[in-house]
Amino acid sequence: ADWLNSMVLLVNPIYNADGNEKVTLTSRGFQHGPIGGQGTRANAQGLNINRDNIKIETPEARSMVRLVNDFDPHVMVDLHTTNGSDHGFYLTYEISLNPNNAVGITNLLRNDLLPAVTKAVKAKHDWDFFYYGGASTRQGERAWFGDAELSKPRYTHTYFGVRNRLGILSETYSYATFEDRIKADYWFVEEILNYTAKNGPAIRQATAAADAESLIGTQKSVRGALVKLPTPVVAVLADVVDIPNPYVPDRPMRRRVNGSERRETMPHYGVVESTESSLVPRAYVIPASTEAPGAAAAAPGPQRQAGSPSARMMASVVDRLSAHGVRFFKTSQPMTLAGERFKIATSQVSEREFAIGHKLRTMTGAWENIEQAIPVGSLVIPMDQPLARLAFIMFDPRSDDGFMTWNILDAVLSATPAPQYYPVLRTMATIPK
Repeated sequence: ADWLNSMVLLVNPIYNADGNEKVTLTSRGFQHGPIGGQGTRANAQGLNINRDNIKIETPEARSMVRLVNDFDPHVMVDLHTTNGSDHGFYLTYEISLNPNNAVGITNLLRNDLLPAVTKAVKAKHDWDFFYYGGASTRQGERAWFGDAELSKPRYTHTYFGVRNRLGILSETYSYATFEDRIKADYWFVEEILNYTAKNGPAIRQATAAADAESLIGTQKSVRGALVKLPTPVVAVLADVVDIPNPYVPDRPMRRRVNGSERRETMPHYGVVESTESSLVPRAYVIPASTEAPGAAAAAPGPQRQAGSPSARMMASVVDRLSAHGVRFFKTSQPMTLAGERFKIATSQVSEREFAIGHKLRTMTGAWENIEQAIPVGSLVIPMDQPLARLAFIMFDPRSDDGFMTWNILDAVLSATPAPQYYPVLRTMATIPK
């Protein structure tokens, strides 16, 4: 009852309804129950919803971002079970590891909320929770390693982080019984809500400060790498054994051996720091002329035809920006833009699909100064807005999780002959609507 005096709770019990209903006896490998079968990771489209938060091609992700725009929750908890590493924790957690996160939100999560939650669960239930990852030896060093992939906003909790909200990932483990996984998540969520109910003003202050922060003119990360924290940590390890599955004899289940717990002090690679950065402009611009961005400054040409590659790219971008709630407008008068274009050095797609219909693209090159005619109807994404962190990741050409990465710009980028310039300009000028 105390929670409801100070909070509004939004609960989605089954985000992947399609996969949840597609129960098979073998879909989750050696997971310890339910022994009657489990659902699948993918939805009915064959897509992983927890990789869909930039391209938003699933109805589930579309619904989620609409909910976020309509209700704007301050705290989000994304609950999973992993078939990943073996250790002694019943649950591990993670926050958005994106280096561009607001410092105040990161500090609140790392230094206050998660320590308080971990301490409360230990005191009440004697279970140890810790940061996501596992113990392994890499390049001769044994350490607890997190996952640098979780710095990308394709993941749901990271998406919340780059939207200036508290995104929290929960991972229970396949070697725990179904009952123990439920307990772990129940206790974890319970203590997060206890903390949130008591610390609402601090949470609202941190998110409001992040929304108000100007990124214009700063360098922000486009790629990062996992680094070691200064203080070693105590990891809980335990033995895992195979036990018979009564329904699938040739696929035994894994079980954590109670009483085999042991503790080991080791370094912790648990944060992602920037390895490449780029300037945040005052605005990104997608010209609506028939000339490719960066072509010789010429008089504005006619509007692209609806079926042209550039028009298809523009429509795809507008659709996604509208869904995400990122502010944009189209120019109402022709103008000459003083800004920069990105000259492409390399533009490559992966050999294998990462998701159905998507071979991830990687681009290198350099920005160069230009003055270019910008016609009526050009798309402008101003960066003086609360979702500037998200917009920066979407549009910087070297971003590892943006529209370029996910082929949203491929109507232009995959053209023959290959374009010399990235189809999005950036500028430090103020562009009138």
